[in-house]
Amino acid sequence: MAKKVFVSSIFLVLPKEKIIFRVHPHWLFIVLPELALAFIGYLFFKYFPIYWPEKIYPIDKVLIIFSVIWFFVMLIVFLYWICINYYLTNLRLIEERGIIGKRIMSIWLDKIQDITCSFGILGRIFGFGNLEIQSAGTYGKIVFNFIPKPRKLKEEIEKAILEYKKAEI
Repeated sequence: MAKKVFVSSIFLVLPKEKIIFRVHPHWLFIVLPELALAFIGYLFFKYFPIYWPEKIYPIDKVLIIFSVIWFFVMLIVFLYWICINYYLTNLRLIEERGIIGKRIMSIWLDKIQDITCSFGILGRIFGFGNLEIQSAGTYGKIVFNFIPKPRKLKEEIEKAILEYKKAEI
């Protein structure tokens, strides 16, 4: 029986499989939602106490409850970002995501038919974009969203495909 090696809590590396790269989404993927939450928190703490009638419920308890909820939401956004991983190995491409429940998709390198690199104006400015990897048959596609340096990663994937095909022959 083949020996399997753990890389994370769920994802297993097969025998003779080596990780070429592992990447999270770009840092803007987390910064923009966190800034929006920080702005909402600022507005809440600055303007909410002015309009809150003290007879209904003490304002300090409302602010504490809001602070706990706000902190929890910011933590969830961070954990969601940290729990998205994209891997390229010498055998396959893998997408792993999920905080509690995990979803892992993989495409073998010999099944990849097309790689599309796309990015908008912000992606061009800050150096992030999407890679859409199409595969043969029922495998479908994997989209690596908000990845840093998508052109470089596209070249790495194409180089890995060539190496895989050379090793097959």
